[in-house]
Amino acid sequence: MNSVLTLLFLPFMGALIAFIAGKMQEKLAFIVAELVGLALFISSILIWMNYTVAIEIDYRWMQFGDVALNFGIYIDGLSIVMLLLATGLGFLDIHFAHDYMAEDKDKARYYAKVLFFIGGMILLVVAKDMIGMFVGWEFMGLASYLLISFWHYNSAPAGAGMQAFLYTRFGDIFIFAAIGLLLYFGNTLNLIEINNSEMDKNIAFVIAVFIFIGAIGKSGQFPLYPWLMNAMEGPTTVSALIHGATMVNSGIYIVARLFDFYAYSDALYVVASIAAISAFIGATSALAQSEIKKVLAYSTMSHLSIAFIGLGVGSLAAGMTHLMNHAVFKALLFLSAGAIIMATHHTKDLWKLGGLNKKLLSISFFMAIGALSLSGVAPFSGFFSKDLVLASALLNPSTNGVISTLAIVAGLLSIAYIGRVWVLTFTGKPRVQEIYENVKKPSTFWIILPLAIMAIVTTILSLFQTSAAEFITGSEYHHVHAEGLMPILIVGLSTLALIIYFIYYKGLVVQQKIVKHPFIKVVISVLKNGYYVEYMITYFSKNIVHNSLSRALTYFDTEIIDATVNSTLKISKNIFLQLKRTQSGQIGDYISFMIFGIAALMISLLIYYGV
Repeated sequence: MNSVLTLLFLPFMGALIAFIAGKMQEKLAFIVAELVGLALFISSILIWMNYTVAIEIDYRWMQFGDVALNFGIYIDGLSIVMLLLATGLGFLDIHFAHDYMAEDKDKARYYAKVLFFIGGMILLVVAKDMIGMFVGWEFMGLASYLLISFWHYNSAPAGAGMQAFLYTRFGDIFIFAAIGLLLYFGNTLNLIEINNSEMDKNIAFVIAVFIFIGAIGKSGQFPLYPWLMNAMEGPTTVSALIHGATMVNSGIYIVARLFDFYAYSDALYVVASIAAISAFIGATSALAQSEIKKVLAYSTMSHLSIAFIGLGVGSLAAGMTHLMNHAVFKALLFLSAGAIIMATHHTKDLWKLGGLNKKLLSISFFMAIGALSLSGVAPFSGFFSKDLVLASALLNPSTNGVISTLAIVAGLLSIAYIGRVWVLTFTGKPRVQEIYENVKKPSTFWIILPLAIMAIVTTILSLFQTSAAEFITGSEYHHVHAEGLMPILIVGLSTLALIIYFIYYKGLVVQQKIVKHPFIKVVISVLKNGYYVEYMITYFSKNIVHNSLSRALTYFDTEIIDATVNSTLKISKNIFLQLKRTQSGQIGDYISFMIFGIAALMISLLIYYGV
């Protein structure tokens, strides 16, 4: 009970204390954040170690009539895994930020927002009801805006933060609508009761799709993914938090939490279909990015989609184990990228790096572990969960081969884009000598240590895949095997690895000739711009919604509604002027009006009584 209360209240109290203490003395902000982060992780471990049955705490928030809104707590295996990821990776991220944010002048604001962000994720994953979940969901949305636009005095981060806020708010509208529908048709907002709901399947399908639209926004899926790439304008430690520990995981979590409801409503196919498209777009777009963080951002989109595919084809174990593995190796990759950016004095362009293996050997090694896990190379954790997702997709006849094919392509391309990043960064000769000569050696304690811990975890997690799957699902796990999948993956990964090696290590001259071909230029432009989805959304929003619909509504509001209201003044004035004429001040006029009125009344009475 104490550990649960600590998890719920400490991050928000810590955020306030970190901000106030940091304003008094700068270094206190980090000390408070580090201690709070450690306390949160220890609390999560204690809950995990003492877990036997689901923890349930019921609290009545408000009631009006027969409608009650609860704010309960529910912690099971699924929640505990999410708590360990959010608090464990969050603590390492705070530790890493000691050096990464060392030169920033507003550390108090940074660490306060980070703790608030982690607190939002904790609230979301322990909530028993949609109300509590939605509050945590919105807390993270606010925190992501505040952190992405942390350097708000520059236009790019400020714009990226606003874009993230608006894109995710669009999805949140559908979550809010789903809450209303659940309350009206299901008469419950309890997440556990929703899973056992027997409401009309058509209504259930609409509700499930609405919730999934919210998940699309939070987890950066097609078509609401552009914010995820532009969010790279924020600090790299924030990127690691968003992509590894918190926000993007929340969309997958809510679908996993309502997995039985999605299966009942027949909405899992929608999840798998959108995820397959997203996985392909993310994997192919990552191939053309020149900025190291944007490669990783598109990689996140692709791998979260693979986790969504696991859920969509009916395997809760596949989807959630891949989410778990992805969170660790993606946080490792992002913080490795942050170490590279910091060591090279904020250089993000891959084509300005090269040869760093000689100066950043430990970072090179740890990033290679993350890259191999992401690529699905044995014996790292990513191999087992990706294989499980792909096998589950192949064995599910409802995928019609399309979903499984897109998933396999996305999975195979992982080694291509992450291999390209590693080769261009660490091998070959330095492409900008000045950057290479001024490389700053990273701190062993503040930078290398968290990378080493995450590299070890992503390696040993492969030993606990079955245990993790059973812990998450609460049932016995049966391994899924698709005949012929393993040879395809081995040959595909090996071939792509060799292609990347020869193109980006041995044959850069040939590569530069290839990219100059007109057709290849067009392909690269399409991929680099994420299939121009952001441009299409912007065009639709500006020309259809704003210039057409909004202007039409504005015209209706001003020229019809306002004109009608404003005309009442003129009409009233005219009535007044006409009535004013009856007040002449002449007794003869008043007698005439009286006689006319009496005559009119008499005639009316005669007509009424038929005389």
